[in-house]
Amino acid sequence: MKRLGIIGGGQLGLMMIVESRCLPVHFNVLVVNRDEPACKVADSVYLVDDYKAFVDNSDIVTFEFEHVDARALEYASSQNKLRPNMKSISLKRQRTLEKQFFTENGLPTGKFIICKDRESLKGAIKSFESGVIKESTGGYDGKGQYYYSGNKVPEITAPGPFVVEEFVRYDYEASIISCRTENGEFFSFKPSYNENFKGMLLSNKGPINLEQARIIARKLLDSIDYIGVLGLEFFVVNGQLLINEFAPRVHNSGHHTLMGNSISQFELHVRAVLGFSISEPISYANTGIVNIIGKILNSGEVERILQIPETRLYIYGKTETRKRRKMGHVCISSDSKDILSRRIDEVKGIIYHGERENPLL
Repeated sequence: MKRLGIIGGGQLGLMMIVESRCLPVHFNVLVVNRDEPACKVADSVYLVDDYKAFVDNSDIVTFEFEHVDARALEYASSQNKLRPNMKSISLKRQRTLEKQFFTENGLPTGKFIICKDRESLKGAIKSFESGVIKESTGGYDGKGQYYYSGNKVPEITAPGPFVVEEFVRYDYEASIISCRTENGEFFSFKPSYNENFKGMLLSNKGPINLEQARIIARKLLDSIDYIGVLGLEFFVVNGQLLINEFAPRVHNSGHHTLMGNSISQFELHVRAVLGFSISEPISYANTGIVNIIGKILNSGEVERILQIPETRLYIYGKTETRKRRKMGHVCISSDSKDILSRRIDEVKGIIYHGERENPLL
């Protein structure tokens, strides 16, 4: 039996384990607290200061999020056990490096300027009529981002560095979940459409036809010598794709693969990093999700959601509820794209009570 170590105990680690219980795998998790969601289903739980024992007792180590304990990542890498590799994490942890990597490798992205500190922002923002300033480190789900218009610098306390991006007036945002094996084989799910609100993914549905997304994803994964599943987000402008960002792991926009597909992104990732055989994912239906953000559903909301045909509810079991925290999601499927869209709207209405400016977000 192979032993897989997962750094991080959140919902992504939880779903990796649950979705891969059919495989002959012993799952270790490395966590800050033993009440994290993945601890409930893991075979062995290690606290972060025991990272060496965790790595030593795992054949392969992966991670559910890029902002996890650096000591564990570096030690696993030094033991040649880390998948995906440190390069993918380094690029993701520094937006400046990520953006430069895109341009150096001929990967399409929007216009941007790198600034080393707050003082240099004053000149940089004049290059774009409107844009977004992003802190280079620590940003996800809209954190560390500041939109501006004109020449006025927003109130920013972070010291830098920053990436200043031209605001892209895109038609829509799309994602593709792709996978690469140790032997360089490439697989992907069909792309999906994203609906964001205040920098967070609110809902997602697919499939959509964007063959260019698959070509770009393969080029990215090959250029990093990547092993595992990767999420890649695009802005679609007049049929052309610009990379917004990538995530070197399973991704929120891939949760729809839990229904209506021959395999989920979670089992696909586990198979890829451990070297199990993989075949191209097959989609059997139109699928989508709605995220549950900043709240715990009451019993009435749960019942109303479960009464909608072809829905499945995922509650992550987090012990603390707070604003802008993902507490669960609802998977939805249908043979009809129109029916899928209506069901997604219905689920959003139940969760957020039709409030577009919902305080939970």
